[in-house]
Amino acid sequence: MSRSAVELAADLGLCRFGKSQCAVICCLVLLLAPVASVLSQDAAQAPLSRFQRTAAYLQGAPAPEQTDFASAALTELAAVYMAEADLARAQAATLTGNGRARLLGWSVAVDQYANDLMLALDDLELGLPVSVRTDQQGPAAVTVAGKLVILGHPRADQQSAFEQRVLQDFCSLHNCEQIATSPTGKEHIPMTASRVNPRWTFAEGGSVCANEGLEVYFPSAGKIATWRGLCDELAQETVALATAIVWQIRYGVDIDWDDLEITPTPERPEHLVRLNTAGDSIVLTLPLLHSSPDLLADITPWLHGRAIGGEAAVTRLDASLYGWTAGSQ
Repeated sequence: MSRSAVELAADLGLCRFGKSQCAVICCLVLLLAPVASVLSQDAAQAPLSRFQRTAAYLQGAPAPEQTDFASAALTELAAVYMAEADLARAQAATLTGNGRARLLGWSVAVDQYANDLMLALDDLELGLPVSVRTDQQGPAAVTVAGKLVILGHPRADQQSAFEQRVLQDFCSLHNCEQIATSPTGKEHIPMTASRVNPRWTFAEGGSVCANEGLEVYFPSAGKIATWRGLCDELAQETVALATAIVWQIRYGVDIDWDDLEITPTPERPEHLVRLNTAGDSIVLTLPLLHSSPDLLADITPWLHGRAIGGEAAVTRLDASLYGWTAGSQ
């Protein structure tokens, strides 16, 4: 399990709490420095993520677009730091002595920084100057009324999830097609999937539920009612993921089909699906896909078929391989 900036800073004693915003920024700089160093070495050959392309585009975009992007980013970032402060206080309750004092002091500093982010949001609403910055060597940043805010999540493994939430909010207000580097068509693609209804067939040898070319085989005897619920959930999750991938491709994201990965997001119900080494990801609630080993890899050919726009080849899954039929006989 990765450790938060809260825990690292408190354990190392890097921060002093006289000036809270300065303390938080200084700790972020120290914690992000190794990442920035690696990024600067690989910047020439590393592909840009959709978030980076968006930030680069916005540097020359009209002020209203920059304002909406900054608003989405600062709103999400404020929520992140409020959650970190809550976590620090919860951890402090289990400690005594200097460790407790450091975490409580850090939580105060983080709370103040979150409040400063909320004040920056107030400045945006007042129409004060805003600009988006990016140099490809670290997290993007926004400047509001002359104050710089680095758009970095305090947990490095959650940076992609943070960026995708910001993009989702921003692109719900603006047409993000102009930011794509390789659009694949002009047809409308919904950002979310509609309700699905799998079709069941029954025979002596077993039963099969099918939805848009994805089939799951179950033994003939078992808990049909339970399997119906499971199959409905699988259909909903797979169609939602396929729709989200098509939407990402529509806006210039390259998919590394051999290296898709799904991980949970701490303190949230959603999951993060990493699409490539540039950091492009999808944030969706996918409990069944995440909890079933090898399932994502097994449906990747089906996802790829959906993504390229042709009729996806039929992909049959054996429910027993994922533990779905345990105790059914």
